Amino acid sequence: MQDTLRRRWRGALLFALVQLPLVWLIALRYSPYLAIPHDPMGIAYLILTWIGHFGMLVLLGWLPLAALALVLKARWLWVPATLLGALGLSALLLDTVVYAQYRFHVNAFMVSLFLNDKNGEIFSFTTTTWLVVVGCVVAALALEGWLARRLIVSNRGRRLPVGLVCGVVLVTLLGSHALHIVADARYHRSVTQQVGIYPLLFPATAKDFMEQHGWLDPRAARAERADIDAKQAQNLDWPKNPLSCQSSDKPNVMVVLIDSWRADEYGPQNTPNLYAALNASGRRYLAHYSGGNATRNGTMSLFYGLSGNYYAYLDDTQTPPLLITQLQKQGYALGIFSSASLDGVGFDRTIFTSVDPLRLSTQGDSPSGRDLRMTEDWLAWLDQQERKDDAPWFSMLFYDAPHGYDVPEDAAQPYQPSVQGMDYLDLGPDTDPVPYANRHRNAVHYDDELLGRVIDDLKTKGEWDDTMLVVTADHGQSFNDFGKNYWGHNSNFASPQTHVPMIVNGPGVESGRVEGMTSHLDVAPMLMRHALGCTNPLADYAQGQDLLTPGIDHPWVQASSYIDYGIIEPNRITVVDGTGQWNIVDRQLDSIDNAEFSPAVFDAMQWFRQFYR
Repeated sequence: MQDTLRRRWRGALLFALVQLPLVWLIALRYSPYLAIPHDPMGIAYLILTWIGHFGMLVLLGWLPLAALALVLKARWLWVPATLLGALGLSALLLDTVVYAQYRFHVNAFMVSLFLNDKNGEIFSFTTTTWLVVVGCVVAALALEGWLARRLIVSNRGRRLPVGLVCGVVLVTLLGSHALHIVADARYHRSVTQQVGIYPLLFPATAKDFMEQHGWLDPRAARAERADIDAKQAQNLDWPKNPLSCQSSDKPNVMVVLIDSWRADEYGPQNTPNLYAALNASGRRYLAHYSGGNATRNGTMSLFYGLSGNYYAYLDDTQTPPLLITQLQKQGYALGIFSSASLDGVGFDRTIFTSVDPLRLSTQGDSPSGRDLRMTEDWLAWLDQQERKDDAPWFSMLFYDAPHGYDVPEDAAQPYQPSVQGMDYLDLGPDTDPVPYANRHRNAVHYDDELLGRVIDDLKTKGEWDDTMLVVTADHGQSFNDFGKNYWGHNSNFASPQTHVPMIVNGPGVESGRVEGMTSHLDVAPMLMRHALGCTNPLADYAQGQDLLTPGIDHPWVQASSYIDYGIIEPNRITVVDGTGQWNIVDRQLDSIDNAEFSPAVFDAMQWFRQFYR
């Protein structure tokens, strides 16, 4: 039979499709970590994704063979096909092993850790294990070589309907993404909790689009799913033991977050109201780091006491933080106020997924206008609490003006020179950062004025001394601090984007200054222990320590972005990006040549999997 390009393409495509049953067989190793659905939508998504997604992976494996078929005859094409098939199956098998241990998929960083793990701190394999690995690779090469010669060289199976199979894969793939769009918009947990299991799966979402076109009422959709008694995510051993919490005093709890507030923007000039109220009585942490350089992971780390590598799974399973559910179970009234929309960053399905009703947004035409409206709404809410019984309350105020560089025209602007508008296109390596940093500081100053009203109201109503207050930020903000053209946030893990103010005030809080390194992951344990009376060991439910522990000082802390994470030590930062590429830099973001992994990196790998089953 003539060796044509069409024949080679078809043979290679058939070879790729024959891998699908083998891929499914290996992928069964993910099933112990998959919460098997019992409703029609969840079952449909499981079937469609199993066929469509893994089918897409094998079709992607066909593409390099299709390219090689342009230059190689069939009698040679089977060799790279054999190697590619064996490599793909081995990589998938390895990924199932890594996922079982760490709940994330294989990447370049894991390979580097393996090569640098001289003492077996992370990976420890017996001789028997190595023999099994070698045997599996040899078996895969033999099987793939036999299949490749039969399907590509001998052209067996030429009558099989490869076009029909590809069509089925494409239809099921599109169907799974369409189903996820609907399930995500309707907070359908049996579908969304499956997402993190599959390697290289990036499901489609369109909640905002559906809401804009009137196809969805997000408040009604989430109200159907809000449940403080919902079971925790199946694959988390969190908490490790049932919580034992009972507080006799039940102080009020209040968390104030100022978006993108830097550590050097707290003081008598920048935040005079906060400073006057908290400098003498509050406990200030001088080396405090957010668990993220962006809103999502920074705020998540504070409320959950967990690192950012848990976020995707918590989001997929719509698992609320123990701090919030325990507040609800102890009868706290909840006043959740945010200037920016909560559903824009997914807090409606994570941090506050158990809260109903939930105020998703604040009305207003600008960040500063929404901050003002939010403050006034909170003051009215507190008045309502005063007219009710003596039940304690929890409240969050999340300000947004600094994030938007927004200052009302009639507001005080003590920092000059200051730009009067923000155009990110004007920013570059030679831009003078001072006017932009001053604009940001003026926005913080404006929010401090609003917080002055909050503090005065708490004192007037006699609530100040009975309220455990946490004042901090979700993350910081860069102004080209090290001359590397970094502006804003979510781009690195140096201090400008991760070092944030942290002040705690209230009953049982000893005033003073803490110089040791602390983290947002220490906040939830502190509140669980000192406000809610939880007596469990902290290791039962948090990765952090109690922020009020005398002498607290972490040797390293961890922060995440939407796709990357960093391990921050006093003299270096190990950065791992979303593809698994890694780099070690100093605290000014200069690369450290020939640097080896520090013990902190190996500790972090063990720490990441603390609450996975």
